[in-house]
Amino acid sequence: MAIMLYEANYAVHTFQADIHDNIRPAAILDFFQDVASINAEELGVGYHDVLAKNLYWVILYEEFEVLKPISWGDRVIVRTWPKSRTRLEFEREYELRSVNNELLCKGISSWCVIDTKTRKLERGDNVIFNGEYYDYTNYKEKLNRRLKFEITNPDRVYDYKVLLTDLDHNLHVNNAKYLDILYNMHANEKKVKKCRISFMSEARLNETIHIEYKRENDEDLYIGYVNEKVCFMAILETED
Repeated sequence: MAIMLYEANYAVHTFQADIHDNIRPAAILDFFQDVASINAEELGVGYHDVLAKNLYWVILYEEFEVLKPISWGDRVIVRTWPKSRTRLEFEREYELRSVNNELLCKGISSWCVIDTKTRKLERGDNVIFNGEYYDYTNYKEKLNRRLKFEITNPDRVYDYKVLLTDLDHNLHVNNAKYLDILYNMHANEKKVKKCRISFMSEARLNETIHIEYKRENDEDLYIGYVNEKVCFMAILETED
């Protein structure tokens, strides 16, 4: 059986960069999402494969760490591979490498499958990968995807109305779009060096995401609500 490792060569385009020509955090998640989708199709568990079983893929959690600068005009090798599944979740790792094989960014995500009609979590026992697992990891410790913090007396609040361009084919806000929303929330123009973001519930067209922000212990903390229900939580580590 073939090793379940996929990689592709990409350029960092102008629309993926900020005003200082650094890659935007949302663009990193876009790269992750793109290679994950292609790899899943190759392994027989892509969007249409699971849809035929009345299932959707949904991301529960993502994190990444930028180890070296990535800028407009750079070419990057984006790699991904699935990890052995747990009872309900499917984990996947990512790397962005330079053309000289220098590790620029590493990341990991946690996925599940939900029923297309009930939109409830399913075990996905019939979601079977066709291949042999890649024997390598940047994350040897068990993934802790649960963010546990509260925000009282926020430093800033922000209300964002969901646009059509924010949606993916599951008709909710695409995971990468949340980081663009947070990017637009601030004018401090800091570079994100590490990101952890957990997705709890969906945000849909024309709904308002109410976001509360607090700076604590050198971390930027965010909680987003839709109709007073937690939609996402995020922790960003930044540098000037």
